[in-house]
Amino acid sequence: MNKTKKKIILSAIELFNEQGLANVKNQDIAERAEVSLSNFNYHFGTKKDLVFAVFDYIGEHLKADVYGDNALLSEEDYGISTAKKYFEFEKKYRFFYLDTHNILQMYPELKAAVNIQIKEAIQIIKNINYLSIGKGYLKPPPPEMPELYDHLAQQIWINNHFWFAQMTIREVEGDFVLKGMEANFAITYPYLTEKGKERFRAFFKTKKKE
Repeated sequence: MNKTKKKIILSAIELFNEQGLANVKNQDIAERAEVSLSNFNYHFGTKKDLVFAVFDYIGEHLKADVYGDNALLSEEDYGISTAKKYFEFEKKYRFFYLDTHNILQMYPELKAAVNIQIKEAIQIIKNINYLSIGKGYLKPPPPEMPELYDHLAQQIWINNHFWFAQMTIREVEGDFVLKGMEANFAITYPYLTEKGKERFRAFFKTKKKE
C-alpha cells in the first residue's frame, strides 16, 4: 500500500471515530489527510471504495495485532492477553463497534466478511476455553451439558464486541480495558478453578500498577 493511500485510510478512521462514519464526507477526509480531493478520488473513486479499504485494513490488523500466530495459543497467558488486546483494538476502531448495525445496513456487502470475523473470534475463544480446561484454569464441563463452553464463548464474544458501545451509552468512567477485563472475569468466574482465578487476580494486580 502506498503512503498516500494509507494516509487517507488512517485519516478516515480518525474522522469516523470522532464523528461517525455516516457523518464524514470525502472532502473532510481529504483535508485531514492533506491531499487534494482529486488525489483522494484517484485512490478511492467513491466513499464505498474507501469504506471497504478501511475494513480490509482493520481486518488485517485484527489478525496481526490481536490474535497473532495460532502457535501462541500454547502460551500461558494467551487468553487474558488476547482479551486485553481486543479491548484496546476496539477502542482504536471504536466507530465500528459503536455503530455496527447501521454500518452493515449502509454497506450490506460487508456482512459476509464481518460474519466470518465473528465466527473466527468465537472459535478462538472456544479454543482458549478448552485449552484452559486442559491447563487447569477452567473446570471441566458437566456431563449433562458438554457444550457449556461453546455457549460461554458466544457470551464472552457478545460482552467483548459491545463493551465500548455499552460503556459509552452508560457514560461509565474509568479504565476501559480494565473494566472490560473485570466483566470477563465476572462472566467466567463460576467456571474458573482456583488456579484460573489467581491468573485473573495477577493480571489485575499488574494492570492497576501501570
